Amino acid sequence: MEEPTTIQIEKKTRKRLKDLRITKRETYDEIINRLMKNATDPKNKD
Repeated sequence: MEEPTTIQIEKKTRKRLKDLRITKRETYDEIINRLMKNATDPKNKD
């Protein structure tokens, strides 16, 4: 695992990320990576 870094996000963004959790133990890193994967998946393109 790479060394974690700190990013600044607004509290409302943090809450939205928290609401997108699939499980209580899913990390913000996992959520962000899942969202990026879904956004770049060719199956999701129009």
